[in-house]
Amino acid sequence: MEKNKKLLIIGGSVGAAALLALIIVSISLANTPKALIVRSIANTLSDARRIEAVAVTEDVANGGSVAVSANLDKFAKEDITVQGKFYSDAKNLKGALELTASEDKDKVLQAKVMYNQDKVAFSAAPIVDGTYGINLKKLSKNLPGSIFDPDEETEFSLDDEAFEYFLNMKDTFKNDKNLSRDVEVMANKYRQVFIEKVIKHSDVKKAGKTITIGGDKIPCTVITASIDEDGLAEILQDMIDYANNDKDLEKLLLRVAANGSYMDDPDEYVDRFFDSLDRYEDSIDKIEDSDIDISIDFYITKSGRRLAQVDLEFEKNNKEMEASLILGKNVARSKEISFGYEDKSTGKSYSIEYTVKEDSNKLYDAEFEVNETRVRRSKTTENKSSIRIKWDKRSGDLDIKGNKNGNNYMGLKGTLDKKGDRYIFVLGKLSSRGEAVPDIKSLELTVTIDRHDRTPNVPGRFTEITKMDERDFKDFSEDITEGAKEFWDEYFDK
Repeated sequence: MEKNKKLLIIGGSVGAAALLALIIVSISLANTPKALIVRSIANTLSDARRIEAVAVTEDVANGGSVAVSANLDKFAKEDITVQGKFYSDAKNLKGALELTASEDKDKVLQAKVMYNQDKVAFSAAPIVDGTYGINLKKLSKNLPGSIFDPDEETEFSLDDEAFEYFLNMKDTFKNDKNLSRDVEVMANKYRQVFIEKVIKHSDVKKAGKTITIGGDKIPCTVITASIDEDGLAEILQDMIDYANNDKDLEKLLLRVAANGSYMDDPDEYVDRFFDSLDRYEDSIDKIEDSDIDISIDFYITKSGRRLAQVDLEFEKNNKEMEASLILGKNVARSKEISFGYEDKSTGKSYSIEYTVKEDSNKLYDAEFEVNETRVRRSKTTENKSSIRIKWDKRSGDLDIKGNKNGNNYMGLKGTLDKKGDRYIFVLGKLSSRGEAVPDIKSLELTVTIDRHDRTPNVPGRFTEITKMDERDFKDFSEDITEGAKEFWDEYFDK
């Protein structure tokens, strides 16, 4: 029994020691330069998504809407109000665009375009009767032999390249619901690989420093990576080798090309991408023959592990350049965000700065400043412009002023109200170079952004355009042209 007790004590001690060693190793690995940089960038990007404007944009793109309406009685024959509204549901590959014109309370035009992964449909009452559309899943079946087939040699035949593109559109959208997400995942992977290669092929030092951004003192861990011409060549070579052997990258590029390439074959697009990598590889020898010094300072907050600032110094063959990106303790709540660039050899510099004077439940007061300096024949030219935004969140009053080299060049006043998931902006006054733009208030221009607004579904039944004969399609085209002209003549042609 005593022997078994001793064995248990020894075993427990060994286990505790192993666990302690594992914890020490984990902490050590978590604080390596690579881990600190990767985590700080990931945390900072996560914070950026919490910026209200970014969060609203993302919500609208994935299940919201933007509507713009105006009263056009000053420009039309009758008292006409027009509204355009765009619905977006990108994550489900759905969307819709509506255009509505009303005379008093009567709707005199209702045009809609609706689409999803499988279908596109269109209606425009009273210009045309009914709903017309195309079943994308059946294009490969319906297009051959149709009036759009180049072999049919009709008035409406597509050229060969366009015909092939639409013929294969079913495969273009197939299984690409998550394309945006997969592109982001791939970008994250290559960002981490790049940081790994930078750390591997550079002289890395770690130090502590407290910096001040927007009035906040921020204790930071500063990681400095110094890279010469040989190190830069090795980084580029490793990245090229990694990409050339990445089958997942090749598959993703094919999907991107299939979605966005109209004139080019997706395979040719991908081939050109990898050919460009070969050209970069051929130029690596020139980098090794150059005199290059690069220094990158990553300022990582000790609390929260965020990227507070990045400084870059680049020197090549006695030509120097400096750049700095300042983000603050937390980019979502930072009082100062800026980017600056200076070419030491030419004296050219550029900077953009965002400064928050107040962001409370009562008031949002911020300013954007852009400064540009150029030197030509020993003559220095400075261009400065700024935009000041003041929004009284309680009254809704919004005031935006723009200045250029000390002179007013733009002014905008209106109201911006937040009601639940909706932001409603009404334009009250617009001025240019100190002069008010006439008739702006009478427009009653209103922009409504809704973070959550259900996208209309494509109707289950519609007239299939690819099955129409020449006569029917010609009548359909003429009805749209003539109907649009009649609408314009009746309400707008004075």
